[in-house]
Amino acid sequence: MLEKMKIIHTSDWHIGQTLYQYSRDEEHIHFFNQLKDIIIEEKPDALIVSGDIFHSATPNVISQRIYYHNLVELSKLDDDLQIIIVAGNHDSPSRLEAPRELWNAFNVYVIGSLDFYKNAEEKNLSYDASKIEIPIKRKDEILGWVLAVPFINAGNYPSLKENDSYSNRVFSFYNNLKDNLKLNPKYNENQHIVATGHFMLDGANVKGYEKIVGGIESVNASEISSLTEINYWALGHIHHPQYVGSNNNMRYSGSPFAMNFNEDYPHSISIVEMNNHQPNVKIKEIEPLIPLLDFPSKPNSYNDAESLDLVLDKLTDILDKDIYIRLHLKSDLSLSEVANATILDKFKDKKARFCGVQVYLPESSFSDSCREIKTIEDFKSISPYELGCSVYLKKNNAEMPEEMKAMFKEVCDEVLKSK
Repeated sequence: MLEKMKIIHTSDWHIGQTLYQYSRDEEHIHFFNQLKDIIIEEKPDALIVSGDIFHSATPNVISQRIYYHNLVELSKLDDDLQIIIVAGNHDSPSRLEAPRELWNAFNVYVIGSLDFYKNAEEKNLSYDASKIEIPIKRKDEILGWVLAVPFINAGNYPSLKENDSYSNRVFSFYNNLKDNLKLNPKYNENQHIVATGHFMLDGANVKGYEKIVGGIESVNASEISSLTEINYWALGHIHHPQYVGSNNNMRYSGSPFAMNFNEDYPHSISIVEMNNHQPNVKIKEIEPLIPLLDFPSKPNSYNDAESLDLVLDKLTDILDKDIYIRLHLKSDLSLSEVANATILDKFKDKKARFCGVQVYLPESSFSDSCREIKTIEDFKSISPYELGCSVYLKKNNAEMPEEMKAMFKEVCDEVLKSK
């Protein structure tokens, strides 16, 4: 008989992240409080966290306290709740996994990395699969299994043959892991299978994901979705909550709140109920403690933007709100030190948090010496000096000062002589 199994899927917590030097510790605590309420309401069998627990491989003491305290609090909510955590590319596998034996006493399973065998040729697999095959139990009955796979560097996926593609090695890895699970005497076909992964699938919406730490190679979504015996893919790495393509069993749960201003979409966790090997996913939005606001709304160009004076005048009405603000304004030249000081003074002793300014300059008409580059030949024909002048002009809408030109040309000439 097939028993239902419920999991909560979340990822990319990034504890310890700062936004324009502002600590986000209170925002993380606010998220954990919401997560506790959701667990109490939903009564899941397992909580799965698909990587990037910390923002840094060397989190500070406060970040670690937030993590340890809230993980213990989560584990106390239900004696039968299993918590499964895998490392992401931002995490230190050894640091995350160091207290693993202690965590087991709290029904928490932490997987930092694969344990590879020294003599792999003597075994069917090159790694210890038992470490990452975690049974999900309810009153000692196994409802399903989580293949708890942490972030793995592209070159470390086991290869079946020389020059295997990255995507094919990922597919082979999960296929072998799935086949190995089926050999487990405790496994039967009535049990559900969930697999974690911390990588990029092709076709994923990466809006707002400005920097992909850990590589830009992607995995073929249709290829690994052909592993139909894996009922749900609990993915991490991409912050935008989403299914991938038409696959309603492959989901990025996303980050719990926006990590930058370009992640301007609702953030959530996924509540997944497995029934007859089919996942039914319910999305639960997370309410941000401190919203992010582009002010005024992002213009399309210089002509759509507003002047500094007008923006600062409109800003008065929202400065007493606890909110992150990134300004957008137009100017004929780069902002002067006086203008920047005026902006900072506007935020002084206010709740609103200044997070930079995006300046929109009018389109520049390039001189013959700063012509547009369209081909490799164009690029080769322009000297470093000309290129530098071009960049300066485009950025500042003004010619480089003569004194700066002289110094810059001297540097360029010295570099060319040294070749």
